Amino acid sequence: MSLSTSILWALVVIAATWDVWQRRIPNALILTGLLLGLALNLQIGGLPGLLGGLGAAALALALLIGPFAMKVMGGGDVKLAMVCGAFTDWRTVLQIILVGTVIHGVLALAVVLARRVAQARGSVLPDRAQVPHAVGFAASTFIITAGYLHFL
Repeated sequence: MSLSTSILWALVVIAATWDVWQRRIPNALILTGLLLGLALNLQIGGLPGLLGGLGAAALALALLIGPFAMKVMGGGDVKLAMVCGAFTDWRTVLQIILVGTVIHGVLALAVVLARRVAQARGSVLPDRAQVPHAVGFAASTFIITAGYLHFL
């Protein structure tokens, strides 16, 4: 595993954990991630590496600005996907977003089912029993960057 991948993994774990506990991802973490990802891409791949990281971050923004505008996804989640792009390339960030969205959907379905079971038993799950998108993006980042799944 490369230094770049290790740093990305650490960033997505911190972001997902913070998002679960605080319902937000700090901008300082996002900015640090963007700068580190782009700097590492520049150092490893020169100007083409930097441009690739910028392009992948821009692709993440372009793909997720719609869900953000529709209030389906938070701004921190969009920016976290941009961090993933800054560390990778357009193919990898596209895979991270697609797989992360599927994982988020499965986890959200599990929460809906848990709410129904709790309701049937006469109790209610708290509103905080939700799954932030950052959790799905973190899981998909591990899956994709570790090489367990590639489809592009």
